[in-house]
Amino acid sequence: MPCYLFTYHAYGTWMPDRKQGYVQRTRGILAPDQAKADRYRAAMTQAEVNFDSKTQLAILDSLINSQAKQEFEMYFAATESTHVHILMGWRDDRNWLRMRSTIKGSMSRHLNRIFRRQEWFVEGGSRKRVKDREHFQYLMTRYLRKHAGWKWCAEKGKYR
Repeated sequence: MPCYLFTYHAYGTWMPDRKQGYVQRTRGILAPDQAKADRYRAAMTQAEVNFDSKTQLAILDSLINSQAKQEFEMYFAATESTHVHILMGWRDDRNWLRMRSTIKGSMSRHLNRIFRRQEWFVEGGSRKRVKDREHFQYLMTRYLRKHAGWKWCAEKGKYR
């Protein structure tokens, strides 16, 4: 059964001028770049999105409610004002790209219905395949639990 950690960033966040640097697909973590951040901001079609407490809870509700219909198992979800992580698996032969897209679409439609229609997430999203049981346990017990926003896990439900 495939198991992945998907990350979806809020629209307009994690720009290239972050002091910690930024991530570019296939190139990894890069040093801050103010000129590139200025170009990205100039191309934005709406204001930056930040996930407040109500939005974080709506994201979790969307994920919880879509598990049965979309046939996946969510083990843990963690939110921040700028992103959401979802640790999940599924039992059929769908590939990670299809699953990542399906989940993102569900969250976006749910947020559009509750709040307003807009771009909620940046294009794509990241994915990391869970390597083994040790990696899974690290994500479940340490990495995801340290996030500051609302969380959901199979044992506890929603909590902060």
